[in-house]
Amino acid sequence: MARQMANFARLMDGVVYTTFLMFVSGFGLFLLGELYKGVVQRETKKLSQIASVVVRLFPFPEKKYEFNLTHVVVFSMLIGLLCMLHHPAQDVIQHELEKEQKTKKKKEEAEKRKQQREKKQNE
Repeated sequence: MARQMANFARLMDGVVYTTFLMFVSGFGLFLLGELYKGVVQRETKKLSQIASVVVRLFPFPEKKYEFNLTHVVVFSMLIGLLCMLHHPAQDVIQHELEKEQKTKKKKEEAEKRKQQREKKQNE
């Protein structure tokens, strides 16, 4: 029996998620560009040490920040991968929830046994 590689019922979800992700990554790169322009191009005299660090971190030709569709697509893929990353805190939360459920179940079972014993003693 062949396994289905894609679930076509979720195709629209993927299109919406991809579109939203592209807008988020494009806006994020735009904001990074505005920060770069503000620090490096406009406020170089006031923030000379910070500007030199930013220029070293982001070495653009002629100190002009530019990005295109390729950058947006790669950045959106990175955001998507980070969103799908499994964080260890999720395991801790799940473990604590299971622990609470077990203790609650044990208490309920103990109360049922206690009620059964009381019934037998009353009979």
